Amino acid sequence: MTMSQKAWYDKAFVSIEALNGTEVQLTSKTTTMKMTGGGFDIEGIETFGGKVTRVGSRDDIEIGFDGIPSSHADFDWIFAGQTTSTQSGLTGAAITSSTTRKYRLTFLWSNYTGSITSAAKQSFSGSTEAYRRVYAETYCTSLETNMDAGSELKATMTFKLTDQDDTGKQNWKVESKDTTAATMSTLSAYTSSTTKW
Repeated sequence: MTMSQKAWYDKAFVSIEALNGTEVQLTSKTTTMKMTGGGFDIEGIETFGGKVTRVGSRDDIEIGFDGIPSSHADFDWIFAGQTTSTQSGLTGAAITSSTTRKYRLTFLWSNYTGSITSAAKQSFSGSTEAYRRVYAETYCTSLETNMDAGSELKATMTFKLTDQDDTGKQNWKVESKDTTAATMSTLSAYTSSTTKW
């Protein structure tokens, strides 16, 4: 893979899309991001002829990020299980119900100098470099807010997902494009558990 020497991984584009919902770019000022899990363990089992290796299943994946909300709708609608940040009830700055809902998270890094309005729907060609990580079937399992005196309101969101769905298909995808690759295509709308990308 041919990548330029210039470091362009310092700026990430984040989009969140509810299942059968509308993709929303996270307008908050994200300060930190962490993706963990997906690992597995092995176990050596003794036999009369030696040892056989039992490979365990992969761990669940956890994605967390901290941010400074730019508006009341930046985080609360996701934790409440809404489909969009402008869903009825949020336009009046009130959330009166909650549910659990699946989301797709897309993280994009690129040296593209033009306007990027969507981490999921952006495509690249030519010598543009890009790196994209996509996680489907995720649940927002926690939302924590905190504030220190003389500081700003901060929020921490945690998403969790299994490595595979109930049919054995992977719930995450990693894409990259170097200076020689032809294109990086847009992702399809997140319309069902079978149409993840």
